[in-house]
Amino acid sequence: MKRSDILTPIGMLLGIGLIVFAISQGNVGLSGFYDLISVIITIGGSFAALLITFSFDEVKMMGSISKVLFKTPALDKVEVIHIFKEDWEEIHNFITKARKDGLLAIESDIEEINDSFMKTGLELVVDGIETDLIIEILNNNISEIEGRYMKGAKMYKTWGSYAPAFGMIGTLVGLIQMLAELDNPDNIASGMAAALITTFYGALLANLILNPLGFNLENKGQREVENREMMLVGILSIKNGDSTRILEEKLTSFLNEKEKAKYNKDGNVDGIEKNVA
Repeated sequence: MKRSDILTPIGMLLGIGLIVFAISQGNVGLSGFYDLISVIITIGGSFAALLITFSFDEVKMMGSISKVLFKTPALDKVEVIHIFKEDWEEIHNFITKARKDGLLAIESDIEEINDSFMKTGLELVVDGIETDLIIEILNNNISEIEGRYMKGAKMYKTWGSYAPAFGMIGTLVGLIQMLAELDNPDNIASGMAAALITTFYGALLANLILNPLGFNLENKGQREVENREMMLVGILSIKNGDSTRILEEKLTSFLNEKEKAKYNKDGNVDGIEKNVA
């Protein structure tokens, strides 16, 4: 189960809060920064451009992938190592039972595995599928996950690139309307202010919401892929009958220095070698 990502909403609320605070310190107040037409041009126009750029199915996928924006991957890389090491004997018995009594004998055990990637990998091992085919199937699964995240990130960043442009379009519309009324000098100052609001909306939408959310998805996709690649290595170790020591060396090679320090701090010691027959 994925865990909540509190930094994303905190960052957005903090950014909005700072801007609101800065606006409130001026003489105009918050009401001077609201204009419905500007909102429609900036948000509606940029979203319309997004609809032109991507297909209907891709836009629908944007809604589903957006659910992970406020979630973090269920496991980090250190936790993946601990799962494989701590459950090594259980996995060994799991595979042995399946090879002896058939896949139906462990059907209930398989259903208890929450991670679909791990479940698929173990089923392939139990079925005796060739190593190259297991790698191909699971790599295709990883590519699909990566593609889904990257597509969502691309859509948010594309929307973020359109927003300032439509903000400028709204400003130009406002300037044209203002210049058409030059015979009334009293309206020039207020007209200029209203024209610039759309540029403000476009910059705010792009740089505080859309582009950061795009990079957020990209980063989470990379972390998800790294976790899946580690699981693939662990599954292949089960297939090859590697010892826990070899498994540990393979999986820790994915860790950076900070993660290795965390892994060692967690009280990691070399496990007793257990071979999977």
